[in-house]
Amino acid sequence: MNYINKEHKVADDYLSAQKYDKAIDAFNKALKSHPNHPDLLSQRGVVYLHMQQKSKCLKDLEKALDLEPDNPYRYASLAYAEDYFGNIDKAISLYEKAVEIDPEDAIAYNNLGLLQEKKGYQSKAKSNFERADKLSKIENKIFDALDQDMGSKESEMEVRPTNGTKLQPKKLEADKKQSSWDIIKGVFTDKSTFTEFKNFVRNGFKREQ
Repeated sequence: MNYINKEHKVADDYLSAQKYDKAIDAFNKALKSHPNHPDLLSQRGVVYLHMQQKSKCLKDLEKALDLEPDNPYRYASLAYAEDYFGNIDKAISLYEKAVEIDPEDAIAYNNLGLLQEKKGYQSKAKSNFERADKLSKIENKIFDALDQDMGSKESEMEVRPTNGTKLQPKKLEADKKQSSWDIIKGVFTDKSTFTEFKNFVRNGFKREQ
């Protein structure tokens, strides 16, 4: 991850350690010098989600979206939060916008299908599940190929969306406006970068159904 300042790294470390109160304090310090940085706001919003602070969570994610209206991850992360707090219709519209901008995001299609299924839109849900499955199979092949090229002996993670399991939207690199598919198909110049990305997806929080 490319950190905005030293406080950002401290905040990210606290978030990883699930020390949410300390993470908030650190993100607040990081934001003093960069009050309108979408990544800082988005990450602080995730901390607020873990802390069940709905209004603060949504405020941060909405501001991050306002700052980057063409970034599909902003829509997907806000959609995840809206659904988490019970706003299914709003979440659906946000996921629809996410896949409109990035039509190759398997996780967004998967989560959209789950919400449509809840609302009784079975045909739409089925279509989005099929799209998610097709895209995730392609992603798995790419992960396998990259792992073989790097000589990894580790067992691969399963990135295919599973119907019935909501997944956290894929995180974008801090300083680039690019789709999740761009990250996957991009050239990783060293294994640590690729491992960091895999670990983020593997360890992404999941909401119980």
